Amino acid sequence: MASKKIETETAEAFGRVFVKGNIPEINETRCLACGHCVRLCKKLGPDVLDIVDGVARPVRPENCIGDGACMLACPTKAIFLMSRYDPASPPPSV
Repeated sequence: MASKKIETETAEAFGRVFVKGNIPEINETRCLACGHCVRLCKKLGPDVLDIVDGVARPVRPENCIGDGACMLACPTKAIFLMSRYDPASPPPSV
C-alpha cells in the first residue's frame, strides 16, 4: 500500500506549531453556553467561537489554529474533538 502525502497549513502559537484546519465540534446537549471556551478563544487570539442560539459554535472556523484550548476550557466536556474543516462541506456544528 502506497503512502499518501498530505499538505497542511500550520500556525505558530504559544511556542508550538499547530496544524490549521481542524475545528471544534460542540455537543449541543452538553453545552451550557457558559462562554468559557468563547472567552478563552478570544483572549488567545483566534476568535473562532461565539454563543449562537444558546450553544457555543465555531462561527469563524477559518481562524482556528487547532490548539484545542477550547476543549480544556469546557466544564462539561461539550467540545469533544477537533475535526477537519472543509469550507465546501462543513460539519453540522458550523
